[in-house]
Amino acid sequence: MPTQLAPARRLAPPESGGRRLSTPRLYWLVAAGLVVLALATGAAALADVRERSALLTDVSEVKAPISVDAQTLYRSLADADATAATAFLSTGGESAGLRARYLDDIAQASSALTIALRDADDDETARLRVVAAQLPVYTGLIETARSNQRLGVPLGGAYLREASGLMQQTILPAAAGVFDSTQRRLVGEQEGADGLPWLTAFFGVLLAGALLAAQVLVARRSRRTFNLGLAGASGITALALLWSLVALGASTGRLETGPGSPAEQVSVLANSGRAALQARANESLTLVARGGGAGFETQFVAKMDELIGVDGKGGLLATALAQAEDDDRAFIEQARTEADQWRTLHLQVRAADNGGDWNKAVELATAPGDQALPAVFARLDRALTGALAAGNQQVDAQAESAEGALTGLTAGFVLLTAGLIVTVGLGFRPRIGEYR
Repeated sequence: MPTQLAPARRLAPPESGGRRLSTPRLYWLVAAGLVVLALATGAAALADVRERSALLTDVSEVKAPISVDAQTLYRSLADADATAATAFLSTGGESAGLRARYLDDIAQASSALTIALRDADDDETARLRVVAAQLPVYTGLIETARSNQRLGVPLGGAYLREASGLMQQTILPAAAGVFDSTQRRLVGEQEGADGLPWLTAFFGVLLAGALLAAQVLVARRSRRTFNLGLAGASGITALALLWSLVALGASTGRLETGPGSPAEQVSVLANSGRAALQARANESLTLVARGGGAGFETQFVAKMDELIGVDGKGGLLATALAQAEDDDRAFIEQARTEADQWRTLHLQVRAADNGGDWNKAVELATAPGDQALPAVFARLDRALTGALAAGNQQVDAQAESAEGALTGLTAGFVLLTAGLIVTVGLGFRPRIGEYR
């Protein structure tokens, strides 16, 4: 009887790295990858929106107010110095109005100093402490000068010049450094909130490409042209990218940075105010020196050239006028007109003083009347203060408007990310179930 052979056994393919991945497992991996990408994209978008919102909030609630406090500090100190020098020229005794103005300036400077110290960084704090330490020394010298003047002692002028030297060489540079530092930080945060969201864009494009590749894969494997779940996920991704593009673009568009921006305008106008106040102090100190004030006169000329140029049409005010908004041009044009008139009146003062008529020079420098030098300077000061206040308001308004463009974006990204994950699951679940 012939022997019956057993059928040959089929050998299983080796468990090697070349083994093809089963379709269900491939679907699972692709779905998991899309979920991870969706979470990464959502996390990147949320981080970017929160960072921008924090920067804009800091601009409007911290940096801009500190900048204003620094402006107030410098202006109050410089005006106090100019007022003290002008009051010293009064031949009929110190004017009650000038005395009140000086005391108000010192009080405002002390208040601004206290507020600025609360939110200043280490570098700014060091400068503010210089102001805090030297301000009592300055006021003490001024009071000594006043006492000597009332008693008719010639040393009063020497004390006044010493006080002004302390203000001009130590206190005001420290206060100016605080303003410059806060402006740099403010502009830096504005630029940080104005940049492109590169990380969000990278993950968004990567996710969109991955969704397209997943739909092609499923279409080939399942022989179905469309997958409603993945199509819905692609729609959500497109909506999220479009929303972020529009919102972030609107936020960026509402926040001007660089030359001609409100923050830059504030710096120019603040420097204009500095130049005007320092010129006023030097003008008075030239007369106080009674023939020995050539150095003060040189400083006056330099500050006026800085303010309006040699021809009266340049300098800081020309820069401010060139980049001013239409509503703010009137302030700056008035300031330039008054500064030009001030220079004309100053030449009359110098002509009298250089001609040996010191009393006439003092009379011209302190005369009452709308067209007299003190009134002209007062209008100049008010115009610069008004322009600066308008510039500060524009900085605040832009930050608030840019932050408003991001409203709802955080909650929207959370919901869209959740919807994206759900639609990815709905797209793959039926296809995976076909293999059970």
